[in-house]
Amino acid sequence: MAIQFNIRDGWIEVTLQGQVTNDDFRQLLAAYHEAEACLPVTPDRISDLSQAVMTAIDAGQLREFALARQAAQLKNKVKSAIIAPGPEQYGLARMFQAFNQNPKIEICLFKDAASAYAWIGRAMPAAAAATAEVRSGLSA
Repeated sequence: MAIQFNIRDGWIEVTLQGQVTNDDFRQLLAAYHEAEACLPVTPDRISDLSQAVMTAIDAGQLREFALARQAAQLKNKVKSAIIAPGPEQYGLARMFQAFNQNPKIEICLFKDAASAYAWIGRAMPAAAAATAEVRSGLSA
């Protein structure tokens, strides 16, 4: 699976890597539904698209995924930070943001991980910080 889904100390961290497919998004939707149903508070989340290749994503499927998130019955308001450094990733994330109009989900897009973690008020995990540092060194 190209998507890793982790619950960490009251928040959700999703990492998309390699070729991401419509089936991956369906599995991610099921993971969100399950976590939100069993947790007492709906957690904030960070989705990192920086290592994702999203050329196989169908715009219609992305819209369906966003509309399912829009219809989600959440227990409280949440912040959803999306790390989308590349133009393809940012474009798809922006499309998702436009489709998802759930009043309990505040979505913000970021080009870098540090800003995303700061926005939701979490310390960036050491592994994410190391990866971000390597990426930043490669682009310098």
